[in-house]
Amino acid sequence: MEPRGTGGQRGRAIDPRREPRSAPSAPPTLTASRRGPRPMGEGLELEALRKDGTTIPVEISLSPSKLGSGGTHVICAVRDISSWKRMRRLSGMMIAAAEQERKHLSRELHDEFLQNLVALKIRVKLLADEKDDGERERARARVAEDIGGTILGVKRMIRGLLPPELDRQGLSSALGSVFRDIEDVYRFTVHARLGRVDGQLDEIAALALYRIVQEAVGNAVKHAGVNEATVTFKSANGAVTATIRDEGCGFEQPDGDGLPGDGCVGLAGMRERAALVGGSVVVRTSPGGGTTIRASIPVRSAGARHE
Repeated sequence: MEPRGTGGQRGRAIDPRREPRSAPSAPPTLTASRRGPRPMGEGLELEALRKDGTTIPVEISLSPSKLGSGGTHVICAVRDISSWKRMRRLSGMMIAAAEQERKHLSRELHDEFLQNLVALKIRVKLLADEKDDGERERARARVAEDIGGTILGVKRMIRGLLPPELDRQGLSSALGSVFRDIEDVYRFTVHARLGRVDGQLDEIAALALYRIVQEAVGNAVKHAGVNEATVTFKSANGAVTATIRDEGCGFEQPDGDGLPGDGCVGLAGMRERAALVGGSVVVRTSPGGGTTIRASIPVRSAGARHE
């Protein structure tokens, strides 16, 4: 394994195939008076080049040492930090997703529920001042209708945060409720063929697949430029596979893990959710060619435990 970095010079940056972008003006030096390990390439993104041509991020430290012969030697330690960088990236994604959810809740509360409550307050006042019996009865009916609509909106929000149907009725019924809500709110039709998959996933895996499908359909609603999508479930080869397909505008696959406009959270979040339960997410898309997202989750019965 050959260390390299972003500078482009051997010993500091260490991949001659790359053009140099930045490099220290002088190579790192050690003095006998320095105690403890010294970081190499501090402030640079260091990588190691494997024999197969792939690279991994590394941290390199240099430590002076005097061996029995009396001469001064340098011990070089190279540590693979792939897991640390992945966890840092995931932590950033989780923070971004939490902030995105807070903004969404704030908009929902302000744009829908607060406005409904203000309208109800006005109508109740008008109802109290109304002298005509017929008009009073019609006003009372409108107030009751508005209250019913607000209650349904609150239930929809609760279902989006923590779907109660998932525990009570299973994955297929919970997603069916999501699809009906989407059609009511956005006039977007989801053609669902969910098959018989209930009971094949434990609660953690079922929630992961629920969120993945919810996110994928939500992205189709926001980005595809069409008014319908298809969701199918299939259980085979020890896995439950959900396929979400739309015939919309598609998109150019980004270098990173984000979908257009989602702040690099959407697709990466789906992949992370799947990976946490041993599954995977594959995306097939191209500009003008629609989008297919396929999520596969290993079958785990409700009594199984995640290690």
